[in-house]
Amino acid sequence: MNNRSADIKRIVIYLLLSFSLAWIPWIIMNSRYDFFEWFTGEKQYPFLWLMLLSGGAPAIATFLTRLMTKEGIADDLLRLKLKGHLKYYVLAVLLPVAVGLLRCILIRQMHLGEKAELSGLQTASILMQAITMPLPAAFNTFGEEYGWRGYLYPKLESVGNRPLAIIAGGIIWGLWHAPLTVKGHNFGTDYPGFPYVGILLMCGFCVVLGIFFHWLTQKTGSVYPASIAHSVTNNGAAMLLLLVVNADDAIQKVPFSATLLLFAPTLLYLLFLPFLMKKKDRLSGKVPV
Repeated sequence: MNNRSADIKRIVIYLLLSFSLAWIPWIIMNSRYDFFEWFTGEKQYPFLWLMLLSGGAPAIATFLTRLMTKEGIADDLLRLKLKGHLKYYVLAVLLPVAVGLLRCILIRQMHLGEKAELSGLQTASILMQAITMPLPAAFNTFGEEYGWRGYLYPKLESVGNRPLAIIAGGIIWGLWHAPLTVKGHNFGTDYPGFPYVGILLMCGFCVVLGIFFHWLTQKTGSVYPASIAHSVTNNGAAMLLLLVVNADDAIQKVPFSATLLLFAPTLLYLLFLPFLMKKKDRLSGKVPV
């Protein structure tokens, strides 16, 4: 079996494992609770292990695939590599925060939700929490990043090219979230074409976001900057909403058209596409950056 055929086999095994390990728990949870009930009260505790398993599914699938195909589990991507790469770690925090702040400006300009009344100290506190709180939570997003950017994207590049990795990898990543999207995560449930339009939009969002995460991984040769950026995107953005709307305000009830506009700042990550495509990277084993 040649290298390309071997990598195609590894991709198929990896996808079967990563989807099964995530979708089975999510389908079980969906059959019992609404999505937002997963995280509230005593209802979450009997299934806490399922939630942990699903979040780490891409990483678990990576290790299992490596073992099953005798590829080995030694991986340079698991090193922090802070020396010479600290600027990328800083960017992994600050750029998602900047995108979140642009989203807050849009919310304020569109007069969505009840306006938050904050003192200067409260504003500074929220900004600090949006930067620092996601950092320890990056161990959760590591489960995805080690799988997607650390394994799937490089394998897709090896059997095709970088555009294939960016587009196909993002679509796969978006489809992986489908059991969450059908329960209203990200877009709610009250919009035309539910849930199929939401699934398509999630795929597009993941393609764009994956550009930045993949760029960070290629620049540093480590999955940790992307894990941090992913965590700030997930958790810091929610914290930043407190700058513009009250904590108890139902931001999920904004019109679907407005929700689409709130994703517009994410398009800033397209700016990294030319740099990602410009030349080969460390992980390709050719021209280093």
